[in-house]
Amino acid sequence: MAETVTVGCKLPHGLKFTVADKTVTLNGANSTTIVGGYGLTEGVDKGVFDEFLKLYAEQPFVKNELVFAQANTKSAASKATEQAAEKTGLEGLPQDNPVPGVTQKTED
Repeated sequence: MAETVTVGCKLPHGLKFTVADKTVTLNGANSTTIVGGYGLTEGVDKGVFDEFLKLYAEQPFVKNELVFAQANTKSAASKATEQAAEKTGLEGLPQDNPVPGVTQKTED
């Protein structure tokens, strides 16, 4: 049986990738299991995820650990909590001032 890991993904809609003819779908920040803004996906094949990390090592979502793996769910949840303040750049705009420097036109 292959070794597995729990993966945390802070991308809004998760991530789907294929490595070595295996397709993996990661839960994102919109999933039902969220800790610190990270969707957690349990039971991801460690070898497949390690290969994914090698292939995408230079991507900002890997470098900034917006997608990471831990040996178990408890460790992944702990890391997600520690990194909760990490920004993806894909967050929604604040509703009180959606576009800084632009004011809304009011009716006269």
